[in-house]
Amino acid sequence: MDMSDIPESHTTQVVLAADQESLIRIHAAFCTIFSSPVRLQIMDCLGAGECSVGELAERLGLPMANISQHLRVMRNQGAVSTRRDGKTIWYRVANPKFLEGIMKVREGLEEEMRKRGGMV
Repeated sequence: MDMSDIPESHTTQVVLAADQESLIRIHAAFCTIFSSPVRLQIMDCLGAGECSVGELAERLGLPMANISQHLRVMRNQGAVSTRRDGKTIWYRVANPKFLEGIMKVREGLEEEMRKRGGMV
């Protein structure tokens, strides 16, 4: 049986399901970048606007090499994007929805901690 024997609506559903599976795998891999507190702090800083590695290092009190490693991972996964201005590379959040998602998770955690009498 070739694809021409399958009703078009069914083949569309199969393709959508495969795309959804692929997207779920990409989503899971993407979310691993936020398992690092440093990367969450970087996203918080970038939420206020573009920053260079030096600015992020100063704000977070971490070595530039450490910040650069985290940014490389974040850039490879598509969480941050860059622009070059002379010798300086400026980092920014690639999509504002990424920050919104982080904040929604954080708000949910705060709500659940309050319900359970935990510290926030």
